[in-house]
Amino acid sequence: MRQIPTYALYGEKNSNQPMDWLHCESIPARSSRFNWEIAAHRHANLFQILNMTRGRAECLIGDVWRPLKPPVAVLVMPGVVHGFRFSPDTDGHVLTLLADQALQFPGLAPQLRPLLAQSRIIDLPPEVSPAVAQAVGAVVADYASSDISRVGMIEAQLTVLLISLGRVLAADADALSPNRHAAAFRALLDKHFREQRSVAFYAGQLGISEVHLNRVCRASLGRSALGVVNQRLLVEARRDLTFTLLSVKEIAYSLGFQDPAYFTRFFTKQAGMTPTEFRRRSGPHPDR
Repeated sequence: MRQIPTYALYGEKNSNQPMDWLHCESIPARSSRFNWEIAAHRHANLFQILNMTRGRAECLIGDVWRPLKPPVAVLVMPGVVHGFRFSPDTDGHVLTLLADQALQFPGLAPQLRPLLAQSRIIDLPPEVSPAVAQAVGAVVADYASSDISRVGMIEAQLTVLLISLGRVLAADADALSPNRHAAAFRALLDKHFREQRSVAFYAGQLGISEVHLNRVCRASLGRSALGVVNQRLLVEARRDLTFTLLSVKEIAYSLGFQDPAYFTRFFTKQAGMTPTEFRRRSGPHPDR
């Protein structure tokens, strides 16, 4: 049964890391073993920072492939489907942290944490990229050392790295606009969409009313809050029908539908065809 896999680290079912909350490696170290392509996968409880300093690449976050042009950083949250296609001359590093530890460093301003707690691509301005590269390099060096003070140095450099990335995001007008509620809603939805939560639940988590959430969604996302929830379910259903051999019933249950027949009606209404017809047209295929 082929599903989008959940890894400790890509290609590994279990992780044997020298430190129990951090792993560091260069992009070539792992991607070159897989012909420079990291297929779609997710991590259950890991937060990743990729810093690409050279080369060309495409990045999958959720269901969209986007080009990467260095210097660039990519944040990947737990549970978010992601993948990469690198050119062989790509260089940079990937830092992997336990999600519970990732944004808890004391020196990280609380205002920056929501900005960093979303999967996203961060194009690094010239005035910021050297600081990011230096902080990443320092983390990698201390990770490989046996110095008794390395943990403190790693935490300090990770704080510098996250502050540098957070400042880039804070300088983005979109990040400071009312669209932050829409972004926060999307982040919550990525975490809870399989639980079939109500719009009231999401509004409550955001500390706003359902009316306000609907207004935000229509202005920023072009549809009602319920429409956004349904679209997220549809995206995952399409992905599972295309890339896995799960039955329609199994996909329905995995997405929180208690009645597979209701899932079929939902999918047909949203996609304009039944799940079976969609699968027949689009997959799965052995080479995917």
